[in-house]
Amino acid sequence: MKPDPHLVALAAALSGTESGAPALDTLRQILDAMPVMVGLLDTERRHIYANRAYLDYMGRPLERVVGTTVADLLGEDIFRSTQTTANRALKGETVQSEGWMPHPDGANHYVVKMHAPHHAPDGGIAGYFVIMQNMTERRQTQDDLFRLAYYDPVTGLANRLLLVKHMADYHAMGEPFTLVIVDIDRFVDIRTSLGQGFANELLGDVAARLGAHAGSFDLIARISDHAFALLIAGESDPAGIEQRLNTVAGLVRSARSSSGAAVFLSASIGVACSSAVHTRPEDVLRDAEIATGRAREQGGAGHAWFDPAMHARVVEQVRLEHDLRNALERGEELWVAYQPIVEMVTGGLAGFEALVRWNHPERGNIPPGVFIPIAESTGLIVTLGAWVLREASRQIADWQDKRLPGSKNLFMSVNLSTRQLGDPEFVSVVRDVLRETGAEPSWVKLEITESAVMEKAEQSIRLLQGLRGLGIKLSIDDFGTGYSSLSYLHKLPIDSLKVDRSFVSAMHQSEENRAIVRIIMDLARLLGFDVIAEGIETSADANLLRALACDYGQGYHFARPLPAAEAEKLVGNEHLPWQEPR
Repeated sequence: MKPDPHLVALAAALSGTESGAPALDTLRQILDAMPVMVGLLDTERRHIYANRAYLDYMGRPLERVVGTTVADLLGEDIFRSTQTTANRALKGETVQSEGWMPHPDGANHYVVKMHAPHHAPDGGIAGYFVIMQNMTERRQTQDDLFRLAYYDPVTGLANRLLLVKHMADYHAMGEPFTLVIVDIDRFVDIRTSLGQGFANELLGDVAARLGAHAGSFDLIARISDHAFALLIAGESDPAGIEQRLNTVAGLVRSARSSSGAAVFLSASIGVACSSAVHTRPEDVLRDAEIATGRAREQGGAGHAWFDPAMHARVVEQVRLEHDLRNALERGEELWVAYQPIVEMVTGGLAGFEALVRWNHPERGNIPPGVFIPIAESTGLIVTLGAWVLREASRQIADWQDKRLPGSKNLFMSVNLSTRQLGDPEFVSVVRDVLRETGAEPSWVKLEITESAVMEKAEQSIRLLQGLRGLGIKLSIDDFGTGYSSLSYLHKLPIDSLKVDRSFVSAMHQSEENRAIVRIIMDLARLLGFDVIAEGIETSADANLLRALACDYGQGYHFARPLPAAEAEKLVGNEHLPWQEPR
């Protein structure tokens, strides 16, 4: 087929093969200066002209491009893939597209393309232009931004944002799905003790094992510092999912660092299924995280399926946390009850234990077993504990002047939480409280559970030694119910062991139970501690503890926790209620 003479003339002018008008010379210079690639092809898809940028991309001079097709320059695949757009341009359409295009050196470049018809003077189509711009750098930047936005840099997995996007797509299509969250237990402790690098190696290994061996999941994502999410599309299959959960738990346990070093890993796993009540995909994620929290509360290394009661419980806890914060800020609603501690031999008043109470303005009295765990989990226990210590210290300082003449000083027991035990500033807090209230350090006895001490034994010993340096008395609370270590027990600067109520209530059931209490008494005497028994409910409990030479006791047999005004009536009273015949 003979080329259109007008097109040949244009190509010749643009190519400089024959003297052209000044306007065409200027146009040629403009085209060669442009970074945009411009090629002119005839109806047979043969090159007639190309500007400098186009020739540079192809790596050929103009004379070696003219007369060739795209197939000659870049291969048959690109020739076929552009067939449709070329045909549309030859029919008079202007077609825009973009995508990866091969380069003669073997690399791929991302190119934005336009195929536009070239019209002859008579209006017919004599060929088409290909106008291209190399956008590889921009595309790479976009890909990098996409990876930063949607992928975790440590594991290479999808992140929380991409997980939510996938769930939103399923939700929009009405496709049901199940979400599994795998939260590694004690990960913060592992990272703190072994370093961030080691922790990252473990995370990478867990991610690799989940991807290779956990079964088919539609998406695996890392959604927090130590939690992964597994997305399963389709109707929920509880039996099949249970099997997968067992596999996942085993994979977490088998994780290793890249050096082969291992620590014992377990995971708390939560499962939630999408349903009609979920108006947003984030609601399913919330429910799965709630279920994970329930698995963690049950001791970890297990799994839990979400049910609506869990959500109601979490909402209730959030409301109570808000109200507790307000109560602490206002200094209202909270009050301290004081339970008498009695000398077992004489029956005299030895001191009190300070117990915080909350009288909610709308809900009435909220049990400590409800709000104390909330305070512990949110960190409010540090503020609450300092407030109780201040109130109790002020009270014992006031009561010392009201006791019977010649009687021993009373002491005040105050519970110390695990959070306070880990606070490096706690010794300073106690020092300030003593200074503010005028209480002597020897009048205050702080009670710490053995589990809290043994959790971070060396750190706890240093803090307890600091408190002992102030002159504060110290007691191990609920002794025998935690995980004691005799190798540490004799190192602790403590004054007392407190026998848990469970041992006291079981004393009458068997000789073995009485032997446990007797052993605790003997151990305390051997180490130079006195013993306080709690939960004394009956005169039989009291008599048996006296026979075992228990030093102090408290419980309903003597008195319940009392408001300050009622407790004060016992201070300086020669005839205490529990000393009366019954």
